[in-house]
Amino acid sequence: MNPAGTKTPVDLPVALVTGGAVRVGRSICERLAGDSFRVAIHYNGSRQAAADLVEKLADLGLKADSFFADLTRPGAMGKLVEEVIETTGRIDLLVNNAATFVSDDGEMTDLAIMKVLNVDAPTRLLEIVTPYLIESGGSIVNIADLAGLVEFPKFKAYSLTKKALLSLTLRKALELATRGVRVNAVCPGTVLFPEWYSPEKRREVIDGIPMGREGTPEDIAGAVAYLATAPFVTGQTLCVDGGRMTALMKEHADERARASSNIAMAMAPSSRR
Repeated sequence: MNPAGTKTPVDLPVALVTGGAVRVGRSICERLAGDSFRVAIHYNGSRQAAADLVEKLADLGLKADSFFADLTRPGAMGKLVEEVIETTGRIDLLVNNAATFVSDDGEMTDLAIMKVLNVDAPTRLLEIVTPYLIESGGSIVNIADLAGLVEFPKFKAYSLTKKALLSLTLRKALELATRGVRVNAVCPGTVLFPEWYSPEKRREVIDGIPMGREGTPEDIAGAVAYLATAPFVTGQTLCVDGGRMTALMKEHADERARASSNIAMAMAPSSRR
């Protein structure tokens, strides 16, 4: 028998987190499990990390399962959702976290894979999972990027994939609102620098963050947990960036103001006779 008020694994809401075995995805899974979700941890190349996370959560008395899928392969999304439903019986939250990051001078094959993983896979997963979310009154959280709001130099293709994900968020939020499904996005700022960033480059980036530090995976996980459980919030993009987006917006506004002032001065009649 279960103690009064204790939920069985079947009763727990289920969160499917893509790319949930490592880095930010791992922190999202840990936070959601701690918030009484049963976590379906998707992985591709991180089988051992996924198994270790399932074991770690089990040791804490939390419920998690791991599921393999190569989201760049046709049919993989449908099979993934089918396996999650067979194992857990439900899906209450989809976190589209899996993504890749390729510069504009990358190989064409890598750029094509980035488009599939960053745009096509979350779009297809959202479509497949939606009927289960309608049934459970669940929600979707898409992990985007500041690059979807402000184009990153040398990463225009990447920026376009994240802009597309934000557009999907808004469109589906309006489409599904009357059906009880909420759709939101998180735009992380600088969290876990790429390994190839030099100390000088890291310092340059941090100097542009008003709070003066990089974010942590736990910062992003907290934002996801909030959006997953906020019943009257949909169609929103939550920037978790230490104020970096606000600083960029101010910089752009100042530039526009200077440009307008220069134009006005150029068009003003001369006071000289």
